[in-house]
Amino acid sequence: MESYVYLTTILATVFLAWVLLELLGRPIRALFELRRKVLEQLLVRGNIPLPKPRETAVSSREIHEYDQAMRNAREAQRVFSELGSRLLSFSENEPGACKAVAAFGLNPLVAGSGLVRLSAAYSRRDTDRGVLCNQIEKALRLTDAAPIARRQLSNRRREIQYQTRSAYGRDMSLSS
Repeated sequence: MESYVYLTTILATVFLAWVLLELLGRPIRALFELRRKVLEQLLVRGNIPLPKPRETAVSSREIHEYDQAMRNAREAQRVFSELGSRLLSFSENEPGACKAVAAFGLNPLVAGSGLVRLSAAYSRRDTDRGVLCNQIEKALRLTDAAPIARRQLSNRRREIQYQTRSAYGRDMSLSS
């Protein structure tokens, strides 16, 4: 008789652990994937300078640089707005997972609202984007992950530069 009780208890414990893992594991994995995307975009687009006023551009090269800077700023604005809205929707749709990750110091609600404010800061010159980036990094605990990601990003850029130089060298040897 006791063996049935033990077996039932073990099976019930395994089942409850599996249900808990399914209910919290997938959303938490999705949050960490979203966190990684935010880190990448902050490293790539976080320091994009705002263009000088259009009135100061006189030559065609300066006008082209202004247009390119505006496209970069609009793209950063779009990306940060999308990531912020995804974090905000995560915090609304997954309250259990948010409470679970709050124990580790992650706050998707604060990070999402910070990303939305950061996207709005690309249209105004008077906003300090560095403070917003620091707030987002603290809310997602990116300060520890940032040096590693920066190193990986610079390695990727060096690899791309090497591949580009190799391609240019190969093109030059083919044209001779």
